[in-house]
Amino acid sequence: MNSFIPFRLFRSFVIVFCISCFILSCKKESDEKEDLVTLLGLGLYARSCAGQNSFPSSGSVGALTRLQIQPSLASSAITSYNNPHQVYPPQASVSRKNILSVFYPGTGSSPCEIGAILQQGATRGYHVIGLSYPNGEAVNSLCNQGDARLDTNCFENLRNEVVTGADVSPYVSVDVANSIEGRLLSLLQYLVSSRPGEGWAQFITGNSINWNLVYVGGHSQGSGHAAYHGKRRAVARVSIYSGVSDYSLQFSSLPTWMGGAQTAPANSYYGLIHENDTVANFSGNANQVTDAWLSQFSMTGTLTNTSVGAPYANSHRLVTSACNGMGTAALHSCPMTNGFQTIWNYISFP
Repeated sequence: MNSFIPFRLFRSFVIVFCISCFILSCKKESDEKEDLVTLLGLGLYARSCAGQNSFPSSGSVGALTRLQIQPSLASSAITSYNNPHQVYPPQASVSRKNILSVFYPGTGSSPCEIGAILQQGATRGYHVIGLSYPNGEAVNSLCNQGDARLDTNCFENLRNEVVTGADVSPYVSVDVANSIEGRLLSLLQYLVSSRPGEGWAQFITGNSINWNLVYVGGHSQGSGHAAYHGKRRAVARVSIYSGVSDYSLQFSSLPTWMGGAQTAPANSYYGLIHENDTVANFSGNANQVTDAWLSQFSMTGTLTNTSVGAPYANSHRLVTSACNGMGTAALHSCPMTNGFQTIWNYISFP
């Protein structure tokens, strides 16, 4: 059993998105790109996850245990963005990696929608969390409008506040308890208390997360948060899917945070994007994202199409041709669909 959407249903979403794109055609191109991301998240939410998000429960998915835990259950300080975290202990029949893999969904999406990649990690022996966090608005939309477009620190401060809860951005309002790190800590503390024996205690010491035992990853906006996390924390691995797309239209440049010093180990960043992803390549440059992988995140190796097969020329920069012929939003979301399990193993679950 798999909780992710089938290909036929996924194709039907493209029709909905195309109609939506037509309606939005009077808007400027930069806004339209981010509207597509939001529409994608909302469309998947409405069709595949509304029931699970409204009525979370725990149970089995094949050989796996799936826990659906509302953030407010782990912390009473959380009152919004309360779609359940998706939590998977390692599959019982495989050896535990004793590594926590945390994945951040994209704009407007909930962890339920990325169930396929979460489940893959658990079958590989990882403790896996799909984290629910404040992700209602796209970073590129916020930082490319109004006064924010003139603020050269908008991208970094916005991601800083969402990730850590530091009060540094006037464009979002996220406190420590509601931040990515705050939500992850409260969830881990809840799991240690409620699920003894599953190995969650190794990932925290008191009120601190043991980042050296954590892999972070994300799709779209979530990939940017994962990449930012690797700049700030000594996480063991960073997995980027369909991002990082941060780009200032006002200054025709990448934000400076992307090229800043990296706290995660060298060569710990890996990425996958569709070769024709115009949503992530926000600037209009078809190589924006993959060039930034090399220049800003030191992701080594020749840009390699996944069609060559494992081990993908040992590159940290992968592109896919799958889903060609589908719509813009579908290409952007393509790396999250079933059929990429072997590639996910290489990028996120070695």
